[in-house]
Amino acid sequence: MGVIASLVFIGIQVRQNTRAVRAATFDSLVTSNGAWIGALVQDRVLAAGFEAAVEDWAAVPDAERPRMNFLLTQLFRHWENAHFQYREGTLAAELWSTWETIIASYFHQPGVRTWWESRRIAYSAAFRAFLEATGAPGDSLRTMRQLRADD
Repeated sequence: MGVIASLVFIGIQVRQNTRAVRAATFDSLVTSNGAWIGALVQDRVLAAGFEAAVEDWAAVPDAERPRMNFLLTQLFRHWENAHFQYREGTLAAELWSTWETIIASYFHQPGVRTWWESRRIAYSAAFRAFLEATGAPGDSLRTMRQLRADD
């Protein structure tokens, strides 16, 4: 009887631990995402440069390319982490699906595709395969320029 009770107790503890890990993972991803977006919110020049780079990498001035490269690298590392957490089961499918839409919407922008071709090898094979298998999400998620044009 004692062994059965111990096994039930351990099962409950494992389940609670799994929930806590998933919650912490999501919280960490949201916090990291907030910090990244915060940098753009606080610096209009950086935000405008990022927007331009997303749309047309060739139009980014040479002096700004390192900055935009670092910004995109940070963003894609963040997304690679989210992808990894999903694959490991610590990010729920329901939450991953929203990340997947956002990631694909940026990945399929012309400037990002140009940048990606020279940087793709820096990311894991699984993340590269995921990105390169995605389809453009269409008009379901509009760029900032498209949103401004709607006003």
